[in-house]
Amino acid sequence: MVLGSFFGKLLSSSVGNSAGKIADAVDRFVETKEEKKAAEILKLKILQQPDQWQAEINKVEASHRSVFIAGWRPAIGWICAAALGWGWILAPVIETLLIVCGKKVTLPAINVAEALGLVTVMLGNAALRTYEKGKGLST
Repeated sequence: MVLGSFFGKLLSSSVGNSAGKIADAVDRFVETKEEKKAAEILKLKILQQPDQWQAEINKVEASHRSVFIAGWRPAIGWICAAALGWGWILAPVIETLLIVCGKKVTLPAINVAEALGLVTVMLGNAALRTYEKGKGLST
């Protein structure tokens, strides 16, 4: 529980810092008293909802055309799928076929346990997200 609150504060402070920087940037363009009042209200709204602003940033990044920005999550999924496919299916089948043919070859091994751990975390996060959306807890 202590670690959870520590990491929660750490993450929210980094998002809060980003939101604060955005709000401070707005201040640079303010000139009149009315604009200052409106900017101050906007700044307070931004600082009160850092998670919502981070979610908006995530949406923009995910919809980006560049695979380097939007494609890192699918890339990790494909890499893990390839590792599990190699470790559980391809390598054993190829080794068996080579033994049957009378050849002794050692194929490269992949630590399937590490890939499986990552896949489990990714699927758990996806399931949690689906549950939250189904209950109307997130947008």
